[in-house]
Amino acid sequence: MAAIICPGNAKIFVLCPGGYATGGPEALHQLAHHLIKLGFTASMYYYCTPAGSQPTHSYYVNYQVPVSIELENDPKNLMIVPESYLLPIFDKKFRKIRKVIWWLSVDYYFIELDNYIKGLKNKKFYTLRNAFGMFNIATLKCLTRMKIIHIGHSWYSMVFLRENGIKPVGQIGDYVNETFFNQPAPVVKEDIIIYNPKKNDAFLSGIICQTPDLVWKAIEGMKPSEVAGCMAHAKLYIDFGFHPGKERMPREAALMNCCLIIGKSGSAAYLEDMPIPPEYRFDKISDNMRDIITRINDCLLNYDKRVSEFKSYRDGVFSEQDKFVQDIKNIFSLNLIAESETP
Repeated sequence: MAAIICPGNAKIFVLCPGGYATGGPEALHQLAHHLIKLGFTASMYYYCTPAGSQPTHSYYVNYQVPVSIELENDPKNLMIVPESYLLPIFDKKFRKIRKVIWWLSVDYYFIELDNYIKGLKNKKFYTLRNAFGMFNIATLKCLTRMKIIHIGHSWYSMVFLRENGIKPVGQIGDYVNETFFNQPAPVVKEDIIIYNPKKNDAFLSGIICQTPDLVWKAIEGMKPSEVAGCMAHAKLYIDFGFHPGKERMPREAALMNCCLIIGKSGSAAYLEDMPIPPEYRFDKISDNMRDIITRINDCLLNYDKRVSEFKSYRDGVFSEQDKFVQDIKNIFSLNLIAESETP
């Protein structure tokens, strides 16, 4: 039986930062979109929209999810929040509605929690007021005591929750944007290495400095179609950044027939989240730099042979949307009988 039963007249509000185009907001729009397709009444409820921006980013208009400007505080309804925005679970005006946390990442939970606590420490008599429990702080200990439903996203998040005494009702991932499936005929691959500068640091910069004869291209400031076009020409994607959840860019690169060389931070450490051969996964230590550069050159020189070693990972990315829908069905269920019995 599904873990979350909704009467037919229940409303599901998916909370999402307005006006942003990143992996988390897209996953939230995908969830609402497919809930609607499965017969649920779902809508986006935006927060923190930057001044001058439209709440629904242009990239996500195609998901065709209606927008709610008010959240109906009713026990039959659901409020789904990402782990990076937990203040609403304490809000008295949302006291009755059922609450669900979708753990799209692990790291951003701690980043936002730390920022929130730092802000509280600037308040008068913080230590005394905190000792008397006057602040609502979404610590893990606090979350275990609250009546909240938890859903994992990556295997990394599932392990994290269980290790901290929280039993998730299930796992729902996401899937790669359709832009990466609608590319023209395959292009000739070039000796280009692509990477995400936002998620990498001095370690990858050191590798780039040691390989001045290679062509490196940063993926930044691009529309999804431009990212797909760049990946279509590249032979190799490298990522030694932190992986707070099941990252999209490695999956997009695999889909576009790139080889991958990856670190072991966050979700990248788990085969369940990134099922690539072990010889393409390295600890981020200086002693490994020589081996990493050797592997880079091998991928470029022997691309046709090496890219075939990522077939199973690529096949998994192709089937993500089907799995996404099935995961939703496993967790959410409509109870039309309950609706008809409601006075």
